[in-house]
Amino acid sequence: MKVCLLAGCIVGLLPGIISAQATNAPVAPPAAGHGLNAAVPAAPGKVAPLPGQINVADEPIVKVINNVMPAVVNITAEGTVPQFYNAVDPFFRNFRIQRNTPEQSIGSGLIISADGFVLTNAHVVELAEREKEVLVTLKSGSKYKAQIVDADSDADLALLKIEDQSVQFPYFDLNYVSPNLLGETVIAMGSPAGYQSSASHGILSAKGRTFAAEGRSYKNLLQTDAAINPGNSGGPLVDLNGSLVGINSAKLLGPGIENIGFAIPYEVVVPWATDAMAVARGQKQAKTSTGSRAHSLLDVVHQRLGLVLAALTDDQASQMQFDDGGLIITSVDDDSPASDAGVRKGMILVGMGNHPITDERSLPTELNQLQPGDPVRLQLVSMQRFGGFEMQRGSSVLLQSR
Repeated sequence: MKVCLLAGCIVGLLPGIISAQATNAPVAPPAAGHGLNAAVPAAPGKVAPLPGQINVADEPIVKVINNVMPAVVNITAEGTVPQFYNAVDPFFRNFRIQRNTPEQSIGSGLIISADGFVLTNAHVVELAEREKEVLVTLKSGSKYKAQIVDADSDADLALLKIEDQSVQFPYFDLNYVSPNLLGETVIAMGSPAGYQSSASHGILSAKGRTFAAEGRSYKNLLQTDAAINPGNSGGPLVDLNGSLVGINSAKLLGPGIENIGFAIPYEVVVPWATDAMAVARGQKQAKTSTGSRAHSLLDVVHQRLGLVLAALTDDQASQMQFDDGGLIITSVDDDSPASDAGVRKGMILVGMGNHPITDERSLPTELNQLQPGDPVRLQLVSMQRFGGFEMQRGSSVLLQSR
């Protein structure tokens, strides 16, 4: 393989270009009026368009963007993330204090019905899963509150519903899908870095890719060299007919890596969104897959760490004056990693690794990959009595899976 710098290295001649054989004769400069020495007369007055110039408004990409972009929205999700600090007061020097820090994430979405159902990535709305509400901004600048109807972290898809029922929204018809042929031109739309109503284009580079991020593994993804940046997540990837290729999801980062982005294919997106809308409208019974997933992860926590977790009830939260969500520890197995680390019944699990825990659904799926000896860091909150009053105590505990 030939390696060369991009500047100053010619790999070969273009087809159809004839190269002169080397001779001992000097190379004569071209005659006046020819080649590089030709004088270019200045055209007086305004420069006229070239004959037969195309109408830019008729370019396929221009038409597709104008047609699809009104259904592409910006999504802002806000939530609180527990963080732990060492106490400064000497009285509390042996304790760690929890503070809930507000955070914000920005992504994109696609309106898929006239009554305001919006499709996006689950990771776009993850911060707001406890509040179940996000802010949706249309291309026109109109802003609406939207409820999180369903979120599937395994598929990385979420369905939202705009609350305003008096508006008929521009929407994308999911019946129009692309053949998804390798090499076809694709257009990615969304709000990269918060710049709303942006578009980039490239080709469909590959299919069936696997991508791992934040401990989760996503399979059967599409790969494209269209620029997909943070904020594009949840926006549509379409072809030159404006048909759905997939939903933008992630990009590959690293030294020397350029233009490797990933999208969830429409073969996954359309059935998921269709089912989720039917359930939300009462046309179909909800599947139990989400509950089964949460239940299985609770089983993994018990098996690997020795903890039995349950949802924090409103009465428990009120009694403990703790309204930030979490899972209460109802039992700790004897001689388990949790008991050895001092975890006790009645503590509240509010974080696992880098994942805030608000309910069963927020348990990270990487729990399924735990092996004996793997480290797991828990963020816990408990009530401790100091003198005649009780205070919340935050702690961080490192366990090893059994």
